[in-house]
This record gives sequence, C-alpha cells and structure tokens, in this order.
Amino acid sequence: MSSSTTTSSGSSFATTFGPPGEVHPVLIAGAGPAGTLLAFCLAKLGIRPLIVDSNHFIDHAWGRGDALLCRTTEILRSLGIAESMAAQGQRLYQRTFWDMTANPPTWTTISDFFEKELDIEELYTLAIRQGLVEKTLTEATTAICGATVARPWAFVDAHLDETNPSSEPVVVTLKSQYGELREVRARYVVGCDGGRSKVRRSLEKYGVKFQGDAHDSLWCAMDVLGFKTDFPDVKKVPIVSAKDGAILVIPREDIHGQNCCRFYCEMSATGATPSMEDVVAKVHQVFQPYTITWDEVNWFTVYNVGQRIASAFDVHQRIFLAGDAAHLHSPKGALGMNTSLMDAHNLAIKIALVHSGFAQPKILSTYALERRGVAVRLLVMDAQLIELHAKQGGASESPEQMQKLVAYIRKHLAFQAGTDITYPASDLVGNVPPKSRSAMLDLVGGQGLIVGRRLLPAGVRRYSDGCPCNILDAAPYDGRFTVFICLSDLTALGRVQELTGLRDLVFRQGGIWDQLGDRAEKVVRFVGLTTTSHLSIEFANLVHRVLDLPTISAILPTKKRATLFDTTRLYNDDIPCLSPYVDHTAHTPSIAETDIISLKAAAGILLHPLHQKWDVDLVSGGIVVVRPDGNVGIVNPGLDGASWDVVEDYFKGFLVL
Repeated sequence: MSSSTTTSSGSSFATTFGPPGEVHPVLIAGAGPAGTLLAFCLAKLGIRPLIVDSNHFIDHAWGRGDALLCRTTEILRSLGIAESMAAQGQRLYQRTFWDMTANPPTWTTISDFFEKELDIEELYTLAIRQGLVEKTLTEATTAICGATVARPWAFVDAHLDETNPSSEPVVVTLKSQYGELREVRARYVVGCDGGRSKVRRSLEKYGVKFQGDAHDSLWCAMDVLGFKTDFPDVKKVPIVSAKDGAILVIPREDIHGQNCCRFYCEMSATGATPSMEDVVAKVHQVFQPYTITWDEVNWFTVYNVGQRIASAFDVHQRIFLAGDAAHLHSPKGALGMNTSLMDAHNLAIKIALVHSGFAQPKILSTYALERRGVAVRLLVMDAQLIELHAKQGGASESPEQMQKLVAYIRKHLAFQAGTDITYPASDLVGNVPPKSRSAMLDLVGGQGLIVGRRLLPAGVRRYSDGCPCNILDAAPYDGRFTVFICLSDLTALGRVQELTGLRDLVFRQGGIWDQLGDRAEKVVRFVGLTTTSHLSIEFANLVHRVLDLPTISAILPTKKRATLFDTTRLYNDDIPCLSPYVDHTAHTPSIAETDIISLKAAAGILLHPLHQKWDVDLVSGGIVVVRPDGNVGIVNPGLDGASWDVVEDYFKGFLVL
C-alpha cells in the first residue's frame, strides 16, 4: 500500500498531508493537465503544492487530450520541458480535406497546419496523449520539490471563513478510498478536476453557476494500434467527408511499440448510444474505396458535445477553477488540453508572486479577467466548428460547405495556435493608447509588439559568447519580469550617455529598485539589446572599457557594480532574416528609398529583426516590459526619464514596495 492511501485508522494521513493544523500554500484538486502543470510551475517558483486526485493514474494513462499547439509548446520551452515532451510525441505539419463523394475521391485542400505569418518557431502540432503529459509533469514536479499526487483522495467540499474569507485558510474536506473524511487547510485551492468538477459544484453555495447548453450532436473517439491503410494522408491530419458523415483523423505517437491513429466520428444523436462496433463500421464506410485495418483498439469513448462556462473563475481570489472545471467544449479545435495548460500557467505566476510577498493580492483578480475572456472566445469558435463539421457528409455535402469549413479554420488559426490571445488592460497589462502604424511596419508587415499579447520571437546573438539564440530564451520561466532595454545602435552619438543616465535613474535612491531592496533581483531582470554588430571593435570598447560591464555576474554582482545587465544578458540584433509577413517578390523599392534598411525591408529582409518586428524605433530605441508568463506588459518608446517613469508607474501599481 502506498503512502498516498490510508488505512481505516488513518495512519498515513500525516505522512501525506502533514501534521494537524498545517496550512498548505496551494491545494490542487485534480491531476489532469491543468493540475499537473500548475503543480510544476509552482514547484519551479519555490512553492510545494499539495495535489490530490480521486483516480488511480491508470485511469489517465490512455486517450483523452491528444495534442499540444504552438503557444503551449512555446510555454513548455520556457519551462525547460519542451524537448522532453517533443521526444515522446508525433509532430504534425499538414492538414488535408478530402471529398470522398468524388469519383475518384480527392483532396479539396492541402495546407500547412499553421502558417509562417503567425511568427512562431514551432509551426506544428505535437500529437501526444494526455497521460504522457501528466506523467512527465508529475515526475518533473517530484524531482524539484518532492511533491507527488495523493491518490485516490476525492475532493468533497471547501469553505471559506465566514468572517474573514480573504485571510483565513480555506478548509477542504477530502475522502479516502475507504470512505473516511478528513479536513486539510490551504491558503489557495484550485479546482482542476475536470468537467464534472466537485470543486465547481462546491462553489454553488457562493453563487457560482455552470452556464451553457448541450449541443444536439454525438461524437465518438477511438485510438487504434498497429493500423495499416492505403489512404495516402495517414501521417497528416485529414478531415474526410463522405455520404456517411465526416471523420477527423489524428496520427498519434507510438503506443506499446505500435503506430497509433485516432478517429473522431460524428454519430447520430437519436436512438441508442453507439457502440465501438458502430464506429468501426462507420470508419470502413467513410474511407471506401480505401481500406484500413488495425490490430487492436486502445481506447474508445462516446461523448455529447456541449459548451458550458463557469459564471466566475474564482471566489474571493482564494478558490479558483481551471481547465475543464471552468469551461467545457468539444475537441474540434484541439484546444481542451491546451487551454487548460495555459489557464494553469497564467494562475501559477500570480499565486507565486502574491504568496512570495512580491505582489499585492489584487493581481489575482486578473486571472479571471484574462482567462475567462479566452474561454468565452473559445466557446463561440467551438460552437461554429461543431456546426460546420456536422454539415460535412450526408445530404448537406457540397464543395461549398467544405470550403466554409476550410475558411473558418484559417480565419481562426492564430487563436488556435495561441498567438493572437490578447489580455485586456489591468494592473499587469498597461493601458497603452493605440498608435498609428510606423513606416517600418508598413515595410516589414506584421503588427509589432501588442501589449497584452505574447512576446514575438527573434534571432539574436548573445554577446558574451557570440552564440545565436532566440530572444525568448533570455526570459525563462523563473517568476521574474524582464525589462528589455532596446538600445538600437550603441555606437550612435549620445547613446552611451543615455544608457548610463537610465542606469542612474533605475538605481537612484527612492526608485523602484531601491524600494524593492534585496528582493529586486528576484522580481526584475534587465536585458540589453543593440543593433550594433557583435564584431564591432568600437562596440567592444564601449562594453568593456566605457560601460565596464561585468562578464560573469557571480563574480561581481550587478548591484555592487550598479550595472543593469552583464554581458551574458546583452544581445546583438544583427542576424538578418526574411520577414514572415511580406511577399518577398511583389514589392520593388522606389528610387526614393535610398536608406539601406528601408531597401532591405522592402525586399522582405530584416537586418535587425528584433527591433523591426517589435516596431522599436531604430534611432531612439525603447523599453519593453515582459511579464513572467511571456506576455507583454508595456511598450514604451525612448530611453529617457519619461520612458522610465512609465515603467516605474507600471510596477508601482502591483508590487509590494
């Protein structure tokens, strides 16, 4: 018997849950994708969570969520776990649409899964089953802080202190597999326990409702192993439409050393619940004249589609809902597991900042503000996808209907990828008035950095060793805000003086850095960016003899040297690249465009991709503040005192000084 269970006398309870009266920082109910990522993120930020789940892991091992999309992979990269996930999954780069009513059956559309205009490095979907994701995250959490999942312990109820709900611990009732009830206490409780969430139901007494309706459609999912077929697109993601209905096919990672494929089939919502034999028969019917065989069915489920959302994602910022516990929808956009993971990532940062005493509790309200808005948008998109998929096949089959589905998917690619999610203004998102497009953006295309949206990637060169890398790697997940000082050309007249003046402002008595004291480097880091060539001797002289930047911060701490960054956090924006936004052959520069940067940009070549894509002025520079979750907090032009005042006002709005 493992230590996560208990005998009738409860002898192992203290081992699992600590001594009576202990207040856990965070109790996570549910060890699905949201729960395991939340635990991992908290562990990386120094918080040991208590995780409980009512099931044994074998109940999670197969089926369920099946893919990680672009922004999710980017987040996992910042967490240092993307390579481990990718090694276990199957990368999918293309999708196709098939009309099986044609004679012979044919493609109607072939497309990349995601287009380069999304400006993300990992332009693929990673097919990987939910069980592997949970297992990887749980093992990583245990390696960091020793926390494991207490199984099987079912959540029963949670209640806040009636007189002081904001400060007293949340009291949670749990039930062992033997029916014994026990109470534990936690500062925060997060319900990650799925669509039938008991945490969400327990919040009904606080007025939380689960709103929405079931859709009149019924879908089945089936994973088959050892399959063989003469259908040509089995390694892509085909949507196959025939008289007998439509089927979505997902190539999967190998299971038990055998290839795997998932079929999503819409079935009739009238009559008896369809059996696995009904689904097998439909697969064979739809794919005619092609044949598909397999050795075994690894997983099978039947589900009714519905769109539902909790009326509130938290109660008093003490009990939170995440993932399917907060919102339910179909798997049509492959956004169930992805949205759950991003919910957890967003919440973990805010809980950690408040629990560590760095930020004011009011930032916890931004979780619902940001993530509920995403869920609402998801449900609207999902409802339309269900309708469009349902009209594929049968009497309604037509090329026009297929094209409507293709057009709708393309229209919402950025949302599916997670690259256009934009959080509204709040304490953590600056209320920046819209500005007109710059001449540079008109040349290179794109939208530049958008406050509240993810930081755009760019290839840069780390000055300390000349290593080419992605600027996203300069802001890893460690709970800190990153202040990017975009210097443009450091050798330009007066630029060094501007940088030293900015340094003096940052470290002045009474400034933010001074008020944070010993906590400053745990909350904020600075990164320098310049368009100057990394091979410039004049630049090297400025770095080492004029600015006197340290080469190893551990030897001479930046606080003692009064430097914003050392050479390991100084990057040269001098790796040219092709713009992902413009047509590189369509535009011919006019004679008036004599500036070399404008000429190259007009041809689709970015000489300084970070400054140009971020829309940072190539003369005056600027300051960009990025939140610990990789989203842009503020963007401010210039490097003068007025620009830094905006940054300080941003931090004063939520930090504990």
